[in-house]
Amino acid sequence: MKIKFWGATEEVTGSMTFVESHGEIGMVDCGLSQGKSDSDEKNFASLPYSPKSIKEVVITHAHLDHSGYLPRLVKKGFHGSIICTQTTADLIKIILDDSASINRGDDEALYDAEDVKATLKLLRPEKWNNEFIFLGMKAKLIPAGHILGASSLLIEAEKRIVFSGDLGRADDYLIPEPVSCPPSDIVIMESTYGGKIRAGNMYDDILLFLRRVVKEKKVGIIASFAMARGQMLITLIEQAFLAHPELKLPLYFDSPMMKKVNEVYKKHNVITKHPVEMLESLKNAEALDFAGQWDTLKKKSGPLLIISSSGMVSGGRIFRHLHNWEHDPNAIIFLPGYQGENTPGRILKDGGHTITDSEGKSITWAGEVQSSEAFSSHADQNELLNWVKEAHAKNIVLIHGEQKAKESLKKKLAEICESSIHIPTRGLVIDI
Repeated sequence: MKIKFWGATEEVTGSMTFVESHGEIGMVDCGLSQGKSDSDEKNFASLPYSPKSIKEVVITHAHLDHSGYLPRLVKKGFHGSIICTQTTADLIKIILDDSASINRGDDEALYDAEDVKATLKLLRPEKWNNEFIFLGMKAKLIPAGHILGASSLLIEAEKRIVFSGDLGRADDYLIPEPVSCPPSDIVIMESTYGGKIRAGNMYDDILLFLRRVVKEKKVGIIASFAMARGQMLITLIEQAFLAHPELKLPLYFDSPMMKKVNEVYKKHNVITKHPVEMLESLKNAEALDFAGQWDTLKKKSGPLLIISSSGMVSGGRIFRHLHNWEHDPNAIIFLPGYQGENTPGRILKDGGHTITDSEGKSITWAGEVQSSEAFSSHADQNELLNWVKEAHAKNIVLIHGEQKAKESLKKKLAEICESSIHIPTRGLVIDI
């Protein structure tokens, strides 16, 4: 058995690892590289294997940096099975339909709606903890927290190998925490927050933001991912309104994808921690669907609250709100959670004012910026250590994180376990 590390080795995004066993080739995750100057180059580059030769793909969860390359793979000839949970399959349809509308590259779209349609036919949902065969080996998906349907992958062959996928936090407001890593010989794990211990409290931070918006009559714009983050924010805000009626103000969310994801959350609410509260919150939030609503909204003054994608301010509809209020010193943008290197969100968080949207248009933000690390859906350093320590793995491989995060996590892992800890580079192959 061989494992080739490809995506998410020198960066946080683009998760893509190849597995070769019994003469067959598979993949664990198939994501897009995002947010860096060379992301398009990586997404259009050839893979180390022909897509036609790949038999199966396991998708740990639906985020674009784990599933967004699938239609490209299909476009180039892949016709095998795509294994994931049913909830992940429901979310993948939404995120890929949206992604297909983005034309990447000068001469060619990365993929189109027909490629997405062909991809969806290949999905093969599996239940958590049910054994299935992956490249001739026993395998199962294990709950990983993070977002609805997210999983870790356990492979049982000559060695027991675990791919963590993205791991959720212990105190997620809506979904249960990850199941601890089972005993393993090799663990391949994410390290997004490997160098950080989460500070702050989600509810307290959103309450502070709401108080400022209401008291100072501000226009509050919240940058949010459409999937998981948006639903958590809407639920928390509604809880704040119930506990503090004086803070009640108009709340809009401007993201077609968020509206569709809300429906999936309603469908699968049995696995949330607060299903009643969440459903009530999603019902009360008002979606902006039509141009007429936008024309009315953009003439309003504070106090006003808008949730819009994307979470790192790297695209989506949030730029039209930033353009509208860019010169208003009484506007305030709230950045909940991780902001990737070189993204507009990171620039704003670090004190910059001029940012550029996906179409190359620049704005200079005159208002305030408030950020919070409390909203990340990723496990922090302590949670990552707790997740892996009982595995007693001989080898731990760190991917999906900035270099500083991986180095910090490697140092901490060395203090609590006897594992050999590795940080692979793109293209590295290990024999098992």
